[in-house]
Amino acid sequence: ESNNTSEESAKGLKAGSLILFENGECNIDSSDDSVHSDGDFQMNGGKLVLKSGDDGLHADTNVIINDGEIKIKKSYEGIEGIDISVSGGKISVVASDDGFNAAGGNDGSSMGDRMGMNGFGGEGGNQTINISDGYIVVDASGDGIDSNGTINISGGTILVSGPTNGGNGAFDYGSSANITGGIAVIAGSSGMAQNFSSASNQCAFIYGYSSTQTGGTNIALTDADGNVIVSFTPAKDYQTVVISAPNIEEGTEYSLYADGQVNDVDDNGFISSGTVSGGNLIESFTLSSSVSNLGNSSGGMGGMPGDMPGGMPGGMPGGGRPGRDF
Repeated sequence: ESNNTSEESAKGLKAGSLILFENGECNIDSSDDSVHSDGDFQMNGGKLVLKSGDDGLHADTNVIINDGEIKIKKSYEGIEGIDISVSGGKISVVASDDGFNAAGGNDGSSMGDRMGMNGFGGEGGNQTINISDGYIVVDASGDGIDSNGTINISGGTILVSGPTNGGNGAFDYGSSANITGGIAVIAGSSGMAQNFSSASNQCAFIYGYSSTQTGGTNIALTDADGNVIVSFTPAKDYQTVVISAPNIEEGTEYSLYADGQVNDVDDNGFISSGTVSGGNLIESFTLSSSVSNLGNSSGGMGGMPGDMPGGMPGGMPGGGRPGRDF
């Protein structure tokens, strides 16, 4: 409990100022937040396996993940805080609303808040998601990676199966999204799709398909010699994909394939090497800028940053599909 009363709580692991998780394994199945801190949450190792009727992991201020493994198998929102920082570890999230949500303020994603009471609103757009390392897989029916303020990616691997409805985006930010390193493959619907706002040391692009691609259909990006730059198989239907990876450069030709065979991929269809055989060549293109909008995509302005105060969250509660293990 966060105080000295005997008040019952539907939350799993709860603290008033700090939860520090460093070792061991904890399995939680809760009707409210599985892990909840009124202050900060920090993870330096160990393993968390979570199923929640609300947030999988919530902190009123900072979520800091340095190492360890987090599997959120069921949640309304997966990981939520004002600022979310990931510098290592393995994270998989299944959420019926947002996967990562940097929104700020006290927890407001309970059922009453979903009906427009005590909304979990943003606080001035200063929220951040910073990812410098780690392996992150998100399957979200709302926004996949969502920050009211900024998103900064400098390393790691981020794979997102985003929403199928046009009212949410696989990638959503309020002010800016910057990538300077790491791999990001972010697939989702087209209605609220956003690209990175800037990229340094590597390029980023959003590609809009002419028709919806079936979930389970592999995405493979290759260079002019047929070498796979990155491969990923989204879990749900998608019509846009944002891709950024090291060695993607301006003035260089690349090819995007669908439903090809790539050897030695992991359970998420991910690999950053090898070759692709079979499948359909969607398009070959040469990037003319560090941030490009290709295919039928304009890059989009995206949705409103985070959840509107006092209003409905970014996505209606829905049945989260089972996540895939690492």
